[in-house]
Formats: sequence, structure tokens, C-alpha cells
Amino acid sequence: MLISVIIPCYNAAGHIEGCLESVKAQRFTNLEVICVDDGSTDDTCLIVERTAERLSLPVRSIQQPNAGAAAARNKGLAAASGAYIQFLDADDRLAPQKLEHQSELVQRTRPTVLVGSFRTISFDGSPVREVVQRPGERDIWMDLMCQRLSITSPNLWERSAVLSVNGWDEELGSSQEYDLLFRLLRNGATIAFDDAVNTEIHQRRESISHTNLASNWKRFIDLRVRIRDHVRQVHSERDMRPFDQVIFDSIRVLHGHDPEAALAMLHRTLPKDFSPGRSQTSGSGYILAHRLLGFKGAERLRRMLGK
Repeated sequence: MLISVIIPCYNAAGHIEGCLESVKAQRFTNLEVICVDDGSTDDTCLIVERTAERLSLPVRSIQQPNAGAAAARNKGLAAASGAYIQFLDADDRLAPQKLEHQSELVQRTRPTVLVGSFRTISFDGSPVREVVQRPGERDIWMDLMCQRLSITSPNLWERSAVLSVNGWDEELGSSQEYDLLFRLLRNGATIAFDDAVNTEIHQRRESISHTNLASNWKRFIDLRVRIRDHVRQVHSERDMRPFDQVIFDSIRVLHGHDPEAALAMLHRTLPKDFSPGRSQTSGSGYILAHRLLGFKGAERLRRMLGK
């Protein structure tokens, strides 16, 4: 089985070398490596070339004008020939056993997506947290709603399935992985889980933006509404209240960035008789305030109390 490693690169001169070294170190060797430079203005292309030569690692380099990571992944996807795809961000790292271990798992059950575990590494190199995917009976739709299906690099993706839903949505500025996962699941995808922590996600100061939080949360909520509406349509017997709760809690977060948009989404997306329950976002005090004062009053009280 061939696995294609697709690495979108944008101004990745400071970390692409370590990424490629982690690919070279893989025990699984039936790989093709595709680096897609997304219009970098630094020395990314040169470093990819030099690192590939130093490591004796065959790398197919593709260049495109800056169009975003989703477009770069799609460009690599179009050039790939592997049965499965390892989408790998340029600042992430794979443990040497990652693809060997996951290739054994997918050859047993042939899932559409193998959802992987990961470790987050801070700016200073210290571990921040581990997210471990536990196999077993799971509610896939609620996992999707609550972002419990990992992120891009830990997962292994079946190439034909990703192509069948037209790949990554290049118009989205955020929520890209979960939009793709939703379209795959809607198309009948199967999911398997890998509890081995073999991927490192490296935090980068330059990758953290606080300028588009309202837009990001709007996209997050829009996708959750689409997921809920799909589940309601195909599983009419399901209790929709947990889905509505996720949407409500997300609207509360949006309210901190764009109150007007949050109120509009509240009225547009939730039933008139919706009553929030306790959750990680909404505690018992907030629920009481909401019952007495309504959404606007409860949010106003929360701001007054600084909570």
C-alpha cells in the first residue's frame, strides 16, 4: 500500500526541515512525498530542495500562487497516487512508527478516515497536552459536533473518498477539517480510531491570530447547524437537544466577539422553545439567569460580574 504525504508550505523556512526529517525517519517506506509551496516569500523552496537532497528523500515539489492551505492540499491531492493520504502541516512532526502503525490499522478495516491521537508542543518545546482517541462505541455525529475527531496531521485519509467529495473547501478560512469530515460522513464514510500518540502539533506564535475570531465562530456555528440539520433529517428519532446545546454554547462565545451576529444566529438557528442545560460553557448559575432574564439579560449579567 502506498501512502502519499502531502505538505502544504507557506513561509515555512523555519520548520520545514524538521518536518521532512520526521518523514524520512518513518519505518514505513512505501511513501511518496509532495510539498506544495503556497506562494512563500522566504526560502522555503530552497530549504525543501536542500533538505531532500541531504536526506536522500525523494520529494516532488509543486509551486502555486498564494491561495491558502486548503488549495495547497488540493493541489497535492490531485498529484498524489497513494491509497491513503497523510496531510502533514509543515510545522508538525511524525514519530518514526506513525505511518507503519497506521498502515497496519487501515489494512485491517479499510476505514475512510483513521482518526489519530496527538501531542501539542508549546513555543518553548514543552508538551502542553495529549488528545487520545479511544476506540469503541462512539457517537460519531456528536464527536463531529464537539470537534472530537482530531485534526489534520494525526489522521490518515482515504484518497478516493476525499476526491469523491471534491477535496478541501478552498473558500473556508477556518473549520476546514470538520467541513471535510462532515461531507465525508454525509457520503457514508467509515471511521476508525488510533489511540497511539504518534503526532506532534507544534504551536507557532505567528500562526495564532486574534483578528478573525468572530468570523471563525460564525463558520463554526454554521457548520454545526448543517450537521444538526442533516442528522435530524436522516435520524428523525434522535434527540436534538444535545446538538442544540452545542450550537447555543458556541453562540455564547460568539456573543463575546460580535453580540449582534450572535443574537441573529440565536433566533435563526435554535427553536423558540429551546431551554439551555448545564454544559462546560453554561453552568447552573448561568442557566438560572437565562431562565429569569433571557439570553441578553444573562449575558449582560455575566459581563457585569466579569464571568
